[in-house]
Amino acid sequence: MQKFKKIKLDKKQGIVFWVEGFSGSGKSSILKLVHKRIDKKFGTTINLSGDDLRKLYGYYGYKKSDRIKNSYKFSELLNFLTKKKINVLYSVVGLNHAARKIYKSKIENFLVTLIDADIRKIIELGKKKTYKKKKYILGIDIKPEYPKKPNFIIKNDMQKNLKTLANQYYNDIIKKVTN
Repeated sequence: MQKFKKIKLDKKQGIVFWVEGFSGSGKSSILKLVHKRIDKKFGTTINLSGDDLRKLYGYYGYKKSDRIKNSYKFSELLNFLTKKKINVLYSVVGLNHAARKIYKSKIENFLVTLIDADIRKIIELGKKKTYKKKKYILGIDIKPEYPKKPNFIIKNDMQKNLKTLANQYYNDIIKKVTN
């Protein structure tokens, strides 16, 4: 049995469950599957994506510099929500040290989850239309910067059912997080 290091959080604030990985790796689908259980266990929870916030703010750049610039504004909103004791399931391509550092510096209860998936397999399976444009593709044109010490890792080899991955993720959260 794997030994988990407990994560202690501030009970007076919400939690950002930051889930990052390549487009098409299963981030949004997994978060949809755990949403109700997270809400029941940790309190009011909303599900947002980086694309949701891009639309809200009208930010559409995808270069590394655009992604970092967006992080300043987006992290302010997530910080505001957590101060109101609202949890956020936040799916973002991420894979960028500078962007992640901005969020971490502003949000106290910030849990990092990496979806470990093979970009070439995602493209081969035709998971996302995004890859057809073939410009600024993270993992192809932009070198991914994986988190050094994520709180959670979901290994998606594109073989397992997403419900199974979501259940494993939720169980890992319950084992590790104390609030």
